[in-house]
Amino acid sequence: MTRRCPWKKRSTPPAAAPPPQEETAARRPASSVRGEHEFHIVGYNARAALAKNAHYSILSGAFKVGGHNWALDCSFDDDGHLASIALLLLTAYISDDAVVAKASLRIEDPLGRWPAAVWESDEAYTFHVWSGNSWQLSQAGRSWTLSVPEAFRSHESHYMEDDRLTILCTVEVLREEEEDSGIAEDMQKLLFLSSESKSTRPACMLPNVTFVVEQAEIQAHRLVLAMRSPVFAAELLGDMREGTTRHIMVDDMSASTFRAMLRFIYTDKLNIKRKASDVALRSQRGCKEKRAARRRVDMALDLLVAADRYDLEKLRLMCDKILSENIDVDSVTPTLMVVHGRLSCRQLEASCIDYLASDDDVYANVKAMEEYKELEESCWSFTADVMDKVAKRKLAANDSSLGANTSRRRPEKKSVSTYNISEVVRGTYEMRIPNFDSMRRNYSVKQTIFSDIFQIGGYDWKLKVSVKEKTISVFAKLLTDPGTAGLRAALFMRMHDPGGKLRPILRRFKPIFSRKATTWGYSNFMSAKGTESPYQYLAHDGSLTIRCNFLVSAISASVEDKTLAPPPSIMSHLEELLVSEKASDVKFLVEKREIHAHSLIIATRCPTLYMVVAATNKEEAIIPINDMKAAVFKAMLHFIYTDELPPLEDIALAAGDGTMTTAGDMLAVVCRFQLDRMKDKCETLFGQSVSKQNASSMLKLARHHHCMKLKDYCLKFE
Repeated sequence: MTRRCPWKKRSTPPAAAPPPQEETAARRPASSVRGEHEFHIVGYNARAALAKNAHYSILSGAFKVGGHNWALDCSFDDDGHLASIALLLLTAYISDDAVVAKASLRIEDPLGRWPAAVWESDEAYTFHVWSGNSWQLSQAGRSWTLSVPEAFRSHESHYMEDDRLTILCTVEVLREEEEDSGIAEDMQKLLFLSSESKSTRPACMLPNVTFVVEQAEIQAHRLVLAMRSPVFAAELLGDMREGTTRHIMVDDMSASTFRAMLRFIYTDKLNIKRKASDVALRSQRGCKEKRAARRRVDMALDLLVAADRYDLEKLRLMCDKILSENIDVDSVTPTLMVVHGRLSCRQLEASCIDYLASDDDVYANVKAMEEYKELEESCWSFTADVMDKVAKRKLAANDSSLGANTSRRRPEKKSVSTYNISEVVRGTYEMRIPNFDSMRRNYSVKQTIFSDIFQIGGYDWKLKVSVKEKTISVFAKLLTDPGTAGLRAALFMRMHDPGGKLRPILRRFKPIFSRKATTWGYSNFMSAKGTESPYQYLAHDGSLTIRCNFLVSAISASVEDKTLAPPPSIMSHLEELLVSEKASDVKFLVEKREIHAHSLIIATRCPTLYMVVAATNKEEAIIPINDMKAAVFKAMLHFIYTDELPPLEDIALAAGDGTMTTAGDMLAVVCRFQLDRMKDKCETLFGQSVSKQNASSMLKLARHHHCMKLKDYCLKFE
């Protein structure tokens, strides 16, 4: 594909890159995912006073970065001032050993009078996820206390308007990229089938369309192209002429660009990322390194145009990111030539303008280049437009120089939550246990007593009191779904001596109730014997009363995601293909239910299942699958198409069985169809459900199906 000035064709074609080579899966250097959360505290001064009196902190809405859920926890000192901001990792189960992240805080003056108060972490923080006896986050390991910016501490009033404080928190999750997914590996093998292997492959796996690009014939599969691109779908599966021909001419594109685009379509991957040495030695690299960097920029620009042509949004964003990270004196002009006038590339164009406006010397060096001078002569209106935008950007930067940082990297995701003082609700519940004295004879047996269900702050609650031989425990259980962010509450549990002689027993805590942690309290609320035994606090009628005061943020915070949904990946496109049943050519019959699939995907991802398809008489329209639940078969197909498994509870619910029965059925399926990768995923998935109650039964399943990882999970509970 030849890039053009908006009015003149470029005289020389882009440098050709070698055809992409098949590569094996390998672990690559660490990458990062960035997101920003904007947290508004409405009624800051009143909320600070409330927090001071009740030792209460403020919880933001949940936001997602790097595949994990996060929240901000703001605490106040004795004078009611913001003392700390903690970053909480809310994700309840994580298969990795730890989550590593960096963070920064930014509090801006809403009227632009004062510099922004900024704090950034110098080093990454590690959130440890192993709690000692279960695969859940420990309370201490999931919280990172950040520093409140110094500029804000001494001038709080400068950063508020109408008693509203806005905190911007940027989270950058660092991660070492894992091995290529099974789908990427399998689809890449499908793309690069050698002529020798084609003779041994099923007919459904053979390419069925050929593109002629620069006199080179490039083969592909109609189903895969149509699945990834609506333009290809219209051309290859629609009523257009290309839908019936096996050879399609592609003009205005180089063969190397088309091959690179195909590789992305099949694998979601590109091989044009800048090397680390290019970053470290950017100002010192020689001619050879500069030429290599320019070739990468040229390929990214050509692929950006190809992505626009075939409506490949994820490819466009990947090229956008590569080009943004490679902006320099050499690349800024050709990048502006390509993105000029493209609505989908406005952010990349803004980055180029920011670069030109960042320094007068930079802009002068760019204008001194021969390529720019040629543009001034041939495309005067284009360069005039660039000059006008640079001038406006410089003016805007000067106007907002106090606290503004135009070079700050834009986060990939931004969300907003608002917390209002009117959402705080107080409530008290008294749990009276009659005839408590009669339980004295049963200390050798654990006694558990539940309160009635009561409501505070729009949530349903219940208290649980357990009497053991030596201790008494008191817990509060949340019965209402707290949502993704969870529910912040301050609880004060008290026990008074009716006679007024003994000091009251007080336990105070401020937990976050979540879907995975609905019960909080004290396992040692008081000793069952001794000077502070409950019998010292009995009323005249032998009853015991426990009073619990609640301070609840009702419906804590609404979260508004200001970014578009992430572009669809090959896995999401395959899942959509499975659900829509479009272009399906295989029908399975499981428990009297017809289930549609695609022979190309089955043969590529699960050869053993395809053998069942191939062995079936072609005259039979439906392939029966015996001795299997339909829900389990659908879960297997879902994995074949997406490399992911639904939650075990969802599969069990659809199958009408318990989780243990379903877990056994799933392990039997992976052995039957030789799905080793699915077996590994099952072991991790089932590990989430292991508890002291089911560890023994799950251990038997693990040993029966030779699941060593699941066996290790279970043994941790013995």
